[in-house]
Amino acid sequence: MSALELSAPRGAPFLQGLLRDPIIWLILLIFAVGALTSEYYLTALNIENLMRSIAVIGLLSLGMTVVLLTGRIDLSVAALMIFSVIVGVVVMAEIGPMLGSRWLVRGNTYAGPIVPVILIALATGIAVGALNGIGVAYFKVASFIMTLVSLTALRGFNYVLTNGHPYYLKAPLYSWIGDGKIVGIPISFVVFVLVLLALMGFINGSMRGGRFYAIGGNEKAALYAGIKTQRYVVLAYAISGLCAAIAGIIFTARLKSVDAPLAAGYELTAIAIAVIGGTALAGGVGSPWRTLLGSIAFAAGLNLLAIWGVGTWYQNLAIGVVLILSVGLSKMSRKKTQA
Repeated sequence: MSALELSAPRGAPFLQGLLRDPIIWLILLIFAVGALTSEYYLTALNIENLMRSIAVIGLLSLGMTVVLLTGRIDLSVAALMIFSVIVGVVVMAEIGPMLGSRWLVRGNTYAGPIVPVILIALATGIAVGALNGIGVAYFKVASFIMTLVSLTALRGFNYVLTNGHPYYLKAPLYSWIGDGKIVGIPISFVVFVLVLLALMGFINGSMRGGRFYAIGGNEKAALYAGIKTQRYVVLAYAISGLCAAIAGIIFTARLKSVDAPLAAGYELTAIAIAVIGGTALAGGVGSPWRTLLGSIAFAAGLNLLAIWGVGTWYQNLAIGVVLILSVGLSKMSRKKTQA
């Protein structure tokens, strides 16, 4: 070993890998263009808004990444993120009169305890995600069909449970989740980072997490190796449902309300971010860390378009174009790797 190698910092390979990563340069380019074209892009207020946006779409994308690693897809995440919160509010509104309290006041304003709503929302996310997984793993329903049906059903339930009207959420804790900050960092982004670290530790740092890659890479080989593939597919969807519920709590806490039509199309955004981050639609390739990078690039790009005054329809067009390009580049990269 040479003296130069001995003197090189241990983190040098990691930094060199980052500098060779195209998505890093894409993020830097977006921020550079934003700084040059708008005086508001790098302001503290805009960065805070950017972090809040990353938290919501990032959580959905993390759950999507876990499912994609197994070679499946989850189209229900956006509908589930709203459904889980609605179920929490409706259940607690029904329980209130049984306890001698009226928690749904002044029309559709929920003024009861918010912690039970959060817990019910999280449990709902896990349960619906697990049901999707059971349908895919044990009943052999194609993941696209299973989760598309779930998407449609959950959207319908959202309207039925709300009667087409929003619920307004009045609780100091919920307001703190939506607007609060720790050392200048939004609470929502802190929650996102904690979930990211937990998934990185499980997916990339444990033997059990590594089985998601094995299933997505070659499911038959994983099955012959003794891996209970069906259980892990259900687990992947349960994780996706949990991430969707957390995203729903953060999203509605920011709005102080929950309404049936909210988050329409976010499932495509989650897929786009996961693919931009390098997760393969065919499974077996990807990581939560790269999904973080994809979330930053995606949110920063859309934020820049919004500052430029680009309309929502054109932003949706940009999402579609980015998704197509990302899928194409992902397939090309995979073919080169296999060759």
